[in-house]
Amino acid sequence: MKIRFILTGEGTSDLNLVDHIESVLVEEGFSEVSGEAPDLSLFQRPVGRTVREKLEALLKHYPNVDVIFVHRDADDAGIAKREQEIVAAADGLVAADRVIPVIPVTQLETWLLTDREAIKRIAGNAGYRGRLECIPAIRRLEDVHDAKGLLLEALCEASETQGARLKKFKNRFFEMRARLAFDLDTSGPVRDLPSYQRFRRKIASFAENQMRGFAGAM
Repeated sequence: MKIRFILTGEGTSDLNLVDHIESVLVEEGFSEVSGEAPDLSLFQRPVGRTVREKLEALLKHYPNVDVIFVHRDADDAGIAKREQEIVAAADGLVAADRVIPVIPVTQLETWLLTDREAIKRIAGNAGYRGRLECIPAIRRLEDVHDAKGLLLEALCEASETQGARLKKFKNRFFEMRARLAFDLDTSGPVRDLPSYQRFRRKIASFAENQMRGFAGAM
């Protein structure tokens, strides 16, 4: 069964999750998956910043898309609140089961912090023997409020870079963050995070409904 999706988010680097979502959907049984994260700034008419305005623009340009993934950071609002906001934004535009929230707690960096080996590799020092003690145990990761700052700290430690080179290294943070999102392993330690488990359950539920409908139409 084929499936086509769109991902929209809060920033351009978050949109590197397209490949990750494709892999998840294949794992859920779809035979052919295609997804993209369009740059809304390139649309002919300016697109507003609210989720509803983004959904309106995406549905106009991609009327036949099967499902839309909406990334939002939980921040201080919490995951349930963000999900409610996304469902409310979709009301009257698209069926709720065609919109899947992507809500890391508290930021996308929380998910990226789970894989110490990936951080070492992206920092350019895969052989680093340190334990990256600045990163708490996975069970405590979702309590970190500045996950972005912590990820930068972990990358700097893993790189073992100092002095003037360290400043240049820090300037590459958004590039490295994008790489970590792109390489996020569907079978990696991120699976131990409750927010990621919630995300996967929503995809599994969507896939089950799609497969059931497909089988019923045959």
